Amino acid sequence: MENYDLVVVGAGSSGISAALTAAEAGLKVALLEKGDKFGGAGMFGAQGLFGANTKLQKEAGVNYSVKDAYEEILNYTHHRSDARIVKAIIKESAETLAWMSKNGLATELVTNTQEVHQNHPRTYHQYIDKFNGFKKMINKFENLSGSLFLKTSAKKLLQDNGRLSEIEITHDGTDECMNTKNVILADGGFIGDKDLVKKNVNIDLNNLYSMGERKATGDGLRMLGEIGGVNNYKPLLENHAASIVTNDKNPWENASLATLSTLPLLWVDNSGKRFTNEDVVYDFALWGNVTYTAGGYYYIIIDQDFVDYISKNELDWTGSFERTFTLLQHLPMTHKVGPMKTLKQELDTALTSKAVFKADSLTDLAKLLNIDENNFVETTNQYNKLISKHVDDDFYKDQKFMKFPICNGPFYALKAISTTLGTVGGGLVNEKFQALTAGRKVIPGVYVVGNNAAGMFDSAYPTIEGLSNGFAWNSGRIAAKTIAKLNK
Repeated sequence: MENYDLVVVGAGSSGISAALTAAEAGLKVALLEKGDKFGGAGMFGAQGLFGANTKLQKEAGVNYSVKDAYEEILNYTHHRSDARIVKAIIKESAETLAWMSKNGLATELVTNTQEVHQNHPRTYHQYIDKFNGFKKMINKFENLSGSLFLKTSAKKLLQDNGRLSEIEITHDGTDECMNTKNVILADGGFIGDKDLVKKNVNIDLNNLYSMGERKATGDGLRMLGEIGGVNNYKPLLENHAASIVTNDKNPWENASLATLSTLPLLWVDNSGKRFTNEDVVYDFALWGNVTYTAGGYYYIIIDQDFVDYISKNELDWTGSFERTFTLLQHLPMTHKVGPMKTLKQELDTALTSKAVFKADSLTDLAKLLNIDENNFVETTNQYNKLISKHVDDDFYKDQKFMKFPICNGPFYALKAISTTLGTVGGGLVNEKFQALTAGRKVIPGVYVVGNNAAGMFDSAYPTIEGLSNGFAWNSGRIAAKTIAKLNK
């Protein structure tokens, strides 16, 4: 049975951060990864992370202090976050980014990736050469005698007189034990376990599209609960936009339909009524929250006139994801969409799915959607009146987007469903990311970081760009530094 100073469960952003930090401090570290590749959502999903008062920000003349970020986050969460955790994460962020660069994963300070955030101080530090950068960090970890175990699942934490003593694992199909006095649970939440997700959300899972890590099945949180830790403290979905999903395909495989989902057209909920200012589409977190609040889905309504127009013409509207994609490719913004030459074909093909509906009249379309016909017709009539005035007196959408009435059939409804990047929270911790009991007592040797840890957020994924991945990288560092200090 091998002895380790620290076992880290999960090799994503928070796990790699923790493992390399501990190895640099001279600890003997095992890094366990359930899958056959390291990186997790922090590598395969994220493109960068948050920072405040960083070297790159100072060089670019961006004034965004620790105090600025601290106050913004606490105001956003109405002071329902743990202020000590918020301060610790933000204060660590500049040093973490410098440390990442030193170890091979450099970043560049880019413009914020969402249109409505362009006047906000730049916080998004985009990875440079992401996959090679992650590999360099793992190489550094292994060069410091760290041990990476792929295809290895953690099963149970064992204690001796209230202190951690062993961790049971399954490595490549074989059950084993590792002796250790410290464990960091960094395996990314529970988005991969449908039963856990269902228990913690208020929408039908058929109306939830997950972009999260499928391997994240709540193992760490389960083990935490088994030893008396709190594992159900403020868990939440990272609501992020909405998607038109046809036949279980990646939404981006239908390029025109995907683009329509990023535009502020007419939206109606399952009562047949309009329910928001649709230009919320330009803030991904708020867009995700609106969708979730509407019951997990809504319908984008267009008519044949719009289909004909956008199939042949360019429209000077910005798709809400354009900046995200152009930044990755270092391309200039166009602030335009169309012509969508494949739209008609995509619509016709998707009619066999549960995402696109077509009818010759609004009442027939309402029947297909199983929504109230009177509400739906009244909503479209009211919307058309607002279009004719070029003023949205109902929800105050920008005048620029009051352009396309719903007049001439056939009419289409495109179902957009809640989309999540994963789950975050559940594990109750202090600002050192030590696991706590219900009585707020420290569980010796047990730490919870990244998407497993609560305290940074409250009821919603934040609008500050890169904050979730920044929380992962920094919480891993803080936990490992705490262990190194206690083990001197």
